Amino acid sequence: MEEAARIAFYEHKSEKIVVISGVGTRDYYRKLGYELDGPYMSKPLRAEDFEG
Repeated sequence: MEEAARIAFYEHKSEKIVVISGVGTRDYYRKLGYELDGPYMSKPLRAEDFEG
């Protein structure tokens, strides 16, 4: 997931990443920093998330 977020941010200039998430997988995505966004889970993308 981290590599997908990095590609979305640097190569596609995306400001957030969105995934289709079933009810049973939402806790997994919450642990990765995603939040419920309608029927999806999303996470804002920032440069500082990829530094270091």
